[in-house]
Amino acid sequence: MTRPNAALALKTDDRPAALRRKPQERLQAVQLAQYKTEDEIQREVAAYLNVKLPKAWRWHHPPNGGWRKKATAARLKEQGVKPGVPDVCILRPNASPIWIEVKAFGGTLTLAQKDFMQWCSEAKHPFKVCRSVGEVEVFLKEYLA
Repeated sequence: MTRPNAALALKTDDRPAALRRKPQERLQAVQLAQYKTEDEIQREVAAYLNVKLPKAWRWHHPPNGGWRKKATAARLKEQGVKPGVPDVCILRPNASPIWIEVKAFGGTLTLAQKDFMQWCSEAKHPFKVCRSVGEVEVFLKEYLA
């Protein structure tokens, strides 16, 4: 009995021409980001910032977003957690903070996030929505160049 996908088990050179795959180009960071969750991207950004930022700089990720029990959400709100604050705040000596909102591919800003982005624009604070660690790297290099 022949399996329907038996031809796929052959070596690449032994496959019929119609089944041979052409060498694929490397995927770009944007294409790879299409398959990652916001949490996965955030972890990659955190690892990148921990290694690449100058020693005099500091950064943090505020505990906004995510699903919580109502009691926990209420306690955090009482402690000052605000909606719309970006996922990453980079603090630099004698300079305004850099704000980065991490979004998965296809993710959109909430109204509170759009309001914060507008405030950053008015206050002349750098703000960027990034969908991959590569976009964070490019943004920081271009901004600081």
